Amino acid sequence: KAIDSVTLNDRDLKKYLLTENQWAELEKIKDFLFLFKEVTTIMSGFTYPTLSATIPLYNILIDHVENVIGDVNVIGDENEEVIEDVDNDESEANSSNNNENEWSQIIKNAAKICRLKLLEYYNKTNYSYLISTILDLKLKLQYYKDNEWEDELINDIQQKLVFY
Repeated sequence: KAIDSVTLNDRDLKKYLLTENQWAELEKIKDFLFLFKEVTTIMSGFTYPTLSATIPLYNILIDHVENVIGDVNVIGDENEEVIEDVDNDESEANSSNNNENEWSQIIKNAAKICRLKLLEYYNKTNYSYLISTILDLKLKLQYYKDNEWEDELINDIQQKLVFY
């Protein structure tokens, strides 16, 4: 309402008045970014430790992004294929006459790039993150079991905990 009010009341800004379709597109972007805002707020907590929440929050974001992308047929380090795929998708989106489909494709392309960046940082985590999750009274080892991590990996984490 505030943006519409300002653009309607200033003749120099009337050309920037957003249409209903543009508002709908912005709403889709807002919906996609909402979870990132929430995770950022949680991780920005300076009055409590957040290391134990790192792995679960990364998993939440990666799942969110993969849901937006749909069928994820690329695995982690195949960056070139994903970037080529994103470039091809952008070409298809630009030639599309369907505005809604075009915006969905733009968000999907952003999600693909976002997934790459999340996986890049996720892969930099180490056993300290995994162990801190186990030591967190709210998460414990049960977090890994509830999220269907492989038994071999869970046992490896347990062994590292004992070793440290």
